[in-house]
Amino acid sequence: MNKPPAVKRKSAVAQIAPIRSAEVERSTKETSIAVRVNLDGTGDYDVSTGIGFLDHMLEQLARHSLIDLRVRASGDLHIDGHHTTEDTGIALGEAVSKALGDRTGIRRYGAAVIPMDETLTRVTLDASNRPYLIWKVAFTRAKLGEMDTELFKEWFGAFAQAAGITLHVENVYGENNHHIIESCFKGLARALRQAVEIDPRKADAVPSTKGVLGGSL
Repeated sequence: MNKPPAVKRKSAVAQIAPIRSAEVERSTKETSIAVRVNLDGTGDYDVSTGIGFLDHMLEQLARHSLIDLRVRASGDLHIDGHHTTEDTGIALGEAVSKALGDRTGIRRYGAAVIPMDETLTRVTLDASNRPYLIWKVAFTRAKLGEMDTELFKEWFGAFAQAAGITLHVENVYGENNHHIIESCFKGLARALRQAVEIDPRKADAVPSTKGVLGGSL
C-alpha cells in the first residue's frame, strides 16, 4: 500500500506573528514622558500623567482598543496642563506609529459611533500615515476635574499628527461634558482597534495600491 505524501508543517517559530509593540521616551524642558504600547494586547493599562482626568481618558482608550498601555508623564503642571497633555499625545502617537512599522497587513480604516446616555459621538479614522484632524466637538464647561476642556483638541491633534492617522471626531449631540469627551476617547479606541488589526485575508500587503502608506493621495 502506498503511503500518502508527507504533509509539510511550518515550524512553531515560523507561525509566531511579530510582536507589535514599541517604547518612546520624550524629554523637553517642559515635560518628561515615557510610553509603552502593545497593539496586540488585552487592554491592560498603567497610566500616570499627574492629570487625573487625562489618566481616566487614557485608561478608557486602552481598555476599549485592547492596546496595552503604560504611560509615565511629569511636567510643568504648576503652570498649567497644556504641555503635559500635548506631549503625552505626541509620545503615545509616536509609539503607535513605531509599533505599526510599515503598516503591512493592517485593516487601515476604522469607525465607531458611541452612545453614552444622552450623548452620541462619531469617530472615523484612516491609519494612512497622512495625519489630519477634523474636530467638531464643543464644550459648555471650562474644566473637567482639573483639566481645561480646550486641551482635549490639543491632545487629539498631537496624537493624530504623531500616529500618522487621518482622524475625524464629531459629537453629534450631547449635554453632559464628561459624557461628550469620554465618548470621543471611546470612539477613538474602537476605531483604532479596527484599523490596526491585521487583516487575515491580506496580512502580507500594505493596504494601498501604491504599496506604501504616506505621502500624497
